[in-house]
Amino acid sequence: MGKKVVIALTVQASSLYAMSNPSQEDIDNACSLSDDNSGRSQNGTLKDFLSNVYLNQDVRWVGLTNDNGYSVAIDSIFNEPESRDLNFFDVTTIYGSGGRSGNATAKVKNDSNLVHKLDKYTINFSVYTDGNSSKSFHIDPKLAANP
Repeated sequence: MGKKVVIALTVQASSLYAMSNPSQEDIDNACSLSDDNSGRSQNGTLKDFLSNVYLNQDVRWVGLTNDNGYSVAIDSIFNEPESRDLNFFDVTTIYGSGGRSGNATAKVKNDSNLVHKLDKYTINFSVYTDGNSSKSFHIDPKLAANP
């Protein structure tokens, strides 16, 4: 029986925000992913971080930082499968709830054709400072569907 899964993006917000023109490698090095369902990366990279999610269950993405004066918001989740039949969700873009600490939630489709399939997706997020200024970034991890 599946369950809801929460995927947490933890960002070294102060160092990432201070970079003037970070490469994707810089962004990846300032971020880490975890989830409450034993998600992991075989080789330690973000692009190979795999979260196991379940049919007909919610997936929630949250942004976190330990840096005082900063917050991380999940702006959107972009999901473009190789085939429309393999789309884990009903929409290709899952929008965040907005604000300085917004998060995003979507329900995995109840489609047995998705079981044991992998889905590469993009997390678009923003780092906010104490003021209202923010900078936007993205990372590209994976999902695996389970019954």
